[in-house]
Amino acid sequence: MDKSTESTSLTKSPSQQSVNLVTNPEASRKSALTKEGNDGKVYDASSQSASISGGTSATYQQFQQLSVNQRDLLTVAPSAAATNTSNWSTSLQTLLDKPSATLPQKILLGGVAFLVTFGTWATIGQIDEVGIAQGKLVPKGQVYKVHALELDKIAKIHIEEGQWVKAGQKLVELDTELVAAEVERLEQLLSAEQTELSQKAALADKIRLEAQSRDQIAKADTQAQKAAIAQAKSKAAVIKQRLVQDQAWLSVEQERLERMKPLAFKAKELLTQRRADVNAQQERLKRLQPLLVDGAISRELVFQAEQNLRASQSAITQSQLQEETNTTERIFQAEQSLRDRTLMITQNQGELQQTLAEIERLQAVLSQKQTEESRIAIELQQQIGQLQLEMTQLKAKIANNQNLLTSAKAKLKKKFLYAPIDGVVSSFNFANIGEVVQPSQAIAEIAPDSVPLVLSASLPNR
Repeated sequence: MDKSTESTSLTKSPSQQSVNLVTNPEASRKSALTKEGNDGKVYDASSQSASISGGTSATYQQFQQLSVNQRDLLTVAPSAAATNTSNWSTSLQTLLDKPSATLPQKILLGGVAFLVTFGTWATIGQIDEVGIAQGKLVPKGQVYKVHALELDKIAKIHIEEGQWVKAGQKLVELDTELVAAEVERLEQLLSAEQTELSQKAALADKIRLEAQSRDQIAKADTQAQKAAIAQAKSKAAVIKQRLVQDQAWLSVEQERLERMKPLAFKAKELLTQRRADVNAQQERLKRLQPLLVDGAISRELVFQAEQNLRASQSAITQSQLQEETNTTERIFQAEQSLRDRTLMITQNQGELQQTLAEIERLQAVLSQKQTEESRIAIELQQQIGQLQLEMTQLKAKIANNQNLLTSAKAKLKKKFLYAPIDGVVSSFNFANIGEVVQPSQAIAEIAPDSVPLVLSASLPNR
């Protein structure tokens, strides 16, 4: 065969088979239907070409009747034809040598399916177009807005737009200078008021203890004073009793003196009377002695009767010896005894007056002490009442200032804005410190983690 001629040659050996398809069909009509063996002989290749085109025998004329597309299906790449087939399995070699008779139908059906699929995709499919534009991620759903409650200004910024934040994380700090100063002032004021309250309470306790101590001392003094008054009254009662006795003895002495005065002029008559008196006394003594034995009278009374008897007898003797002198002497003694008794009465009366005066003084001192203690107790109670009133007013001030401090702390706490949830800062409207924030103006918007983000952008028209 002439190798310089452009044609299609089919060569098959035990180890290699190659197929070359050319684009000049007229030059290779006959060569396409011939096969050259290893022995140099040329064989009819129509059966082989039939196997390649679909597995049925075809003549050269039938091959010419194929369309161009169907002829292209018979093109086999040289690299594939030159593949080493020494390792192929028997079934695969058989399939390659003798293709299935339904292969063309399958290829046709595959082409139809491909065309249908391609037509459907071309009709309803979408083509992604690539464009460049500026946009931002916006949450697809509800977002949480963080805003100020009153007119204020930004003091510190702790986040930036697009940052992920955790619930409770500090976002923005507003101006806290005035509120912090107010909180500090109220805390100092509360500390001073509580210290003052503690001091007043301690002073009130001290006054109560002092009042109790003075009350106990006053009670002890009152008891001592009352005891002294009782003792003085007892002494006065004793003196009064002595005065009564002295008055009685004074009456007796006066009667004796009155009886003795006429004896100076009637000595003889007195002597006679004394003798009669002696006799009477003797009789009386005789009557008293049995009574003394029986215990009806005291020994003093009998002794006095005996003394009177002896005195009467002595008086008689003296009257007989010196009647006038004796009478005068007796009168003098009686008068002296009367004077002594009178002096004793006077002394007792003076002592009684002193005792009564002491009683009055003690009672006056007792009354004065009681009045003084009552006054002091009233003053202490007034001081305690005044302290309690001041403490009540101070407690009211403390409660009011505590409420103010609580309100100031709450206001100070509102100066720090925190993230309400976990999420992404989708919008932050302030970039510089010192910017003024209007009431209810949104400072930041936070998209929750559960809310998806959507890219929002505007593409220019082409």
